[in-house]
Amino acid sequence: MKTLLHVGCGRQSTETLPRFDFENEWREVRVDIDPSVEPDVIDDIATLSKIPDGSATMVFSKHNIEHLETHAVPQCLANLHRVLEERGFATIRTPDLEGICRRVIKHGPERPLYRADVYGEKHDIMALDMLFGATWEIARGNRFMAHRTAFTKRTLYSKLREAGFEGVEVRTVSTGLELFAIALKKIEGNVYWDVTGRAASLSGAPE
Repeated sequence: MKTLLHVGCGRQSTETLPRFDFENEWREVRVDIDPSVEPDVIDDIATLSKIPDGSATMVFSKHNIEHLETHAVPQCLANLHRVLEERGFATIRTPDLEGICRRVIKHGPERPLYRADVYGEKHDIMALDMLFGATWEIARGNRFMAHRTAFTKRTLYSKLREAGFEGVEVRTVSTGLELFAIALKKIEGNVYWDVTGRAASLSGAPE
């Protein structure tokens, strides 16, 4: 049985996971600091203190590393590396600071960039939401949703390499507002090649 560690899961369902060719012998373990989302494990993503070394084959992180203080990011990424088995990999999604700043310069910070269905509610997403956190959630008193740092392709790539990941690829998704990172603990024989069908190579450092 392979473990898919869903860190900072919030209320996200497995439908938000990448469309990889998973075999049947995978189990999802949901981790979050907020008890109200009823995770399998209540833990801080910066420390993952309750997660044993090498216990996960995949780590999935969607829009949560930006909730950390900047100084806590290296610790978080090092712990993502620690909890992975040698053939394991992580995927990380986070706002693209450069893309958002370009939209702010062109349209201003409060113009809606797109409309999204967020857990059954429709919301107009502004640049301010992507930079500082979902304004409607914070207004409800959910301080866990505040953003405290941000990344570009280059900074996220560098931080993942410094955390010990041997293979790293960071790209901007089609909207131009989000980064998608793949981080392999070891390149050779990694499970990532099996679930994606990709050749054993990544694009490397962003230009």
